[in-house]
Amino acid sequence: VILDVLFKPQFAAWLQILKVEIGGDSHSGDGTESSHMHSRDDLDCTRGYEWWLLKEAKRRNPDIVTYGLPWAFPGWIDDNSGQNPFAKSNLTAEYTVQWLKCARDVHDIDIDLIGLWNECGSPEMGENEYAKLLRKVLDGEGFKDTKIVAKDLYNDISVCDELMEDQDFNDAVYAIGLHYPSDYPDGVYDKCHALNKPFWSSEESSSYADANGAACWIRVITSHFVLSGMTSNIMWNLVGSYMHGTSWYNSALFRADQPWTGNYDRGDTAPVVWATAHITQFTQPGWSYLPVGSGSGELPAGGFYTSLVSPDKQDLTSIAVKISRDHAECTRPGLPDFDVKSERIVLHLPHMIKEKDLHIWQSSFEGAGGYFK
Repeated sequence: VILDVLFKPQFAAWLQILKVEIGGDSHSGDGTESSHMHSRDDLDCTRGYEWWLLKEAKRRNPDIVTYGLPWAFPGWIDDNSGQNPFAKSNLTAEYTVQWLKCARDVHDIDIDLIGLWNECGSPEMGENEYAKLLRKVLDGEGFKDTKIVAKDLYNDISVCDELMEDQDFNDAVYAIGLHYPSDYPDGVYDKCHALNKPFWSSEESSSYADANGAACWIRVITSHFVLSGMTSNIMWNLVGSYMHGTSWYNSALFRADQPWTGNYDRGDTAPVVWATAHITQFTQPGWSYLPVGSGSGELPAGGFYTSLVSPDKQDLTSIAVKISRDHAECTRPGLPDFDVKSERIVLHLPHMIKEKDLHIWQSSFEGAGGYFK
């Protein structure tokens, strides 16, 4: 049931992107994941559960986008100093490409996106030079279609300045990914947009698997596009399966204390899943957001709305989100005060859309009302 809720098409969350940790034999927030290379002469493509998860996701949805990111690296990469995986960037590139080869050659999975280092790297450490080298190595090893995301840092937009100032770094990077970006103040991401790259919240929410977490999640998905022009949002983390008392317990799409049973916790109504479904069940990767002022924007009495169209422009999905300040806040970052009031929304649809039936789905994450009705 858990895997179907996450990945099965036309059902529940139907996730469009799966981001996994490249295990590094080190603590990485909540636990430790085994590396595919404990040492340079030790390669094992079967370690860890991420391969299984990737295969189960792909089995249900072959079109799901895949994304790998290291949280930590084994010590041999930097002579066991434990300080800088980019000091010998050729070894780090070799290590990363071996993981991609494990995915492709052993597990029959093509990885679409690859990150550099979770919330740790900097130009001073050589991360930008590493990205340039990694791009060359990827191209030379048959991974031209695997694209680099930079930099998976906590709301740090210095990467946009670095991309502007270094054309080779800019050429190596496909997309900009920030963690927990704030939509305030206005105009803070202008430099990022000037690069004409996909602009994403590559780690988001960190809120609990309850109604408030659902309200946070659907709010940031809509506000991130309307206020910041972000077109992808990745929740950390996928399923709350940590032991009680650990950090970020129950910060997930839903809770499953015994995931090996295949079921999530009894009594968990999975509101975050159904918040997700308002978007994922009615759009697909490749659909386009309509611009602010012409299909997306802020509602006059508070809240946001976004619209997406299919590549052939024959299908439309509109999402309106109106949630009070008390229920809309995420764990991070901070949220300024705002008011919302009830209002009537009128959609003016193009001729080709008017000829089709319009279906309406609604959820209430503030008290009674139910989800996805």
